[in-house]
Amino acid sequence: MRTWELERTPDLVDLVSAARDAGHEVLLIERPMPDAVSVAALGRAFDIVAAAGGVALEDAKGAVIDFEPGDDRLLAASRLWRRLSAALTAEAPLAGPIAVGGFAYRPHRDPGGPWSGFPALLFRVPALAVMRSRGRTFATAAAPDAADLLDLEPPRLKAPAARTLSVSAVRNPIAWTSAIASAAARLRAGEADKVVLAREVIARGDGVVAAAKVARSLRSAYPSCFIYLVTGADGTAFVGASPELLVRRSGMRAYAQPMAGSVARGATEADDDRLARQLEESAKDGVEHRLVADFVVGALKPFAETVTARPPEVVRFTNIQHLATAVSADLRPPAADALELAAALHPTPAVGGWPRAAADALIDELEEMERGWYAGAVGWIDANGDGEFAVALRCGLLWEDGARLYAGVGVMPDSDAARELEETELKFKALLSALV
Repeated sequence: MRTWELERTPDLVDLVSAARDAGHEVLLIERPMPDAVSVAALGRAFDIVAAAGGVALEDAKGAVIDFEPGDDRLLAASRLWRRLSAALTAEAPLAGPIAVGGFAYRPHRDPGGPWSGFPALLFRVPALAVMRSRGRTFATAAAPDAADLLDLEPPRLKAPAARTLSVSAVRNPIAWTSAIASAAARLRAGEADKVVLAREVIARGDGVVAAAKVARSLRSAYPSCFIYLVTGADGTAFVGASPELLVRRSGMRAYAQPMAGSVARGATEADDDRLARQLEESAKDGVEHRLVADFVVGALKPFAETVTARPPEVVRFTNIQHLATAVSADLRPPAADALELAAALHPTPAVGGWPRAAADALIDELEEMERGWYAGAVGWIDANGDGEFAVALRCGLLWEDGARLYAGVGVMPDSDAARELEETELKFKALLSALV
């Protein structure tokens, strides 16, 4: 392995677009903020991937060269990553290996249906990683001639891009709102405190829906969100713009920003303020948010000397406002790595519900869809155990001329089904506006 600084900062979306067009598998995690880390992963040197009974380490040709057993695949991946990153660092002590990837909502269950191109968990050491951090850009090559990937020409469109979309719900909205009402009634009966139910729509275009174009549009429209693009083995691409940080680990510190409770943006600043006050004063949203924030604090405590949570605040994005709580932890040595922390936190009640087992049982019974990587997580981890994972929200699974889009809502005992349906429509707009 070798690492060097690039004189110019390439557009990471252009990099992954050119590499994908040339037949390489690609991943992109980008957050264009001054102090954030963004990484483009081009090609494959090694994969840590879900396997029966644990996770396997595969080489560039797909041969299994190591295996780590464990029912919790995230913890198994952490252990396997420690071995692999130590070996790679020993071979090239000045080069810093990085693994980029993510996992499904249920990492222990292999996705099916439209998600057949995605394993339950995948972390890739790319042939070439291009990382941007605080205005500087570095490349790390883990394979011979990997630097050539920097010189690939931007792809040319092979067919006209989609200009219009036809959108249809996979499940009848009346049936979905009935499921919401049923869930709320069962929460009132004491089956759980909260459950998150999602729905999906299919958008079909009159031309090509290019993943890179969608990622670029999302980056422009949602500059404070995590932009991600992960290609599947079947030619699909998972693309999204997530507002929510699951966990970030930097040395002896960890950070999370759980979000629960939302309202639309207003037409004016005064409208924004009015809607924000409405969100802050909402008893339903307040209870839902406290449940999530308290869970995150409790999940981090076993790893930390101290955990601090700031008072909830309203954070604003292009078309939606959320209640959010900033949580920070001073980790106890030896510090848990980013994957271990993700294993403790995922899934938070913001995407699943609480208690976890009861909420998952309701999801299995009432949701009637395959979540796949929706509401899972995407991110990266380095050889020091530092890393960052975003909750995989505001997302779609794209193919050549269409996409499956996903959006969910937190159901509480007093939830109004019609309002929850409206909230999903608001969240779908994040992707629909980027597809054409």
